Amino acid sequence: MKADTRLMKQLNKSTLRNILSQKRTATKPELAKYSGLSVVTVNALLSEMLYSGEVQESGNAPSGGGRPSMQYRYNYDYRTVAVVYGHQLEGRSYIHTLAGKKLWERQEYMEEIGPESFDSVLDEVFAAFGNTGLIAFGLPGEAIGNEVIINDFKGLEGRVFLPRIRERYQVPVLFENDINAMTYGYYQSKCVEGEACVAGIYFPRSFFPGAGLVLNGSIYYGASHFAGEMGAMYTPVPWDKLDYFDGEQVLHQLEEVLVSYSCIAAPSRFVLYGDFFTADMSRLLEQRVGSRLGGSFRVRVETSEKLEEDYETGMISLALKRIVEDMDALQDREVKL
Repeated sequence: MKADTRLMKQLNKSTLRNILSQKRTATKPELAKYSGLSVVTVNALLSEMLYSGEVQESGNAPSGGGRPSMQYRYNYDYRTVAVVYGHQLEGRSYIHTLAGKKLWERQEYMEEIGPESFDSVLDEVFAAFGNTGLIAFGLPGEAIGNEVIINDFKGLEGRVFLPRIRERYQVPVLFENDINAMTYGYYQSKCVEGEACVAGIYFPRSFFPGAGLVLNGSIYYGASHFAGEMGAMYTPVPWDKLDYFDGEQVLHQLEEVLVSYSCIAAPSRFVLYGDFFTADMSRLLEQRVGSRLGGSFRVRVETSEKLEEDYETGMISLALKRIVEDMDALQDREVKL
């Protein structure tokens, strides 16, 4: 009976945790409404979560004339996340490292990236933030379980990098592909509710481009996480021969890519990341692709030279989502014990 009560409490806490994660803030009556729990139960659970620091007060809700209600929010700093993400800048590998939501930050160029390349910067994060509970990597490649199966940084491929990081820091490790994270960040911050399909394509020039697809709010990976690997796809010009500063050649290449992608996935919009786009390229691509599709499908195209914002938003969002999921899993294990 005692175990059943404990399980129910943890399940109810998990429900509140996920509601606050989705809604950002909520009052006790709102939490009761969304969860189906009584206000008395919500009050008892919130008291425990406030005491532990997992939940924080967030000021009074707007009042319609009556007594204002206190709002509550999930405290993502309850477990700090270390986020490391990299991209190409001026033809070199540029690495950002964050602790939490920019509680600590560093940017640096790195050469010859391998399994030990991130040790020194992560050591600093863990020394400064003892509550770091997750490391999240955003890098140009794919990982399944403990194995990095594809990566532009060849020194990270195989079964050494991720197990080594987990062993060294004794926390869960998340690995996300760079364009998947960018597209997810774009979706989180710029798309309207209900948008079912958004595609992003990143053109680093030094490496083959890659594509990310968000379907119904989740990243689509495909079999073996191969979705979006564009190196082998047919294009009018091989990617390593494309002159990114020949505007007409680039337009023709991207027209073919977006037509094919639209016919297969039909995203409501594309966001294209690169440092070579001109001011009118998105408009021209919309016109050309729309014409090729005979007006039966309207494509929306946005180009961006500032991928860091979406990349960072995506990595932080994915890391915080994982933190909440791990808290649920930890409590499940505690109940079974």
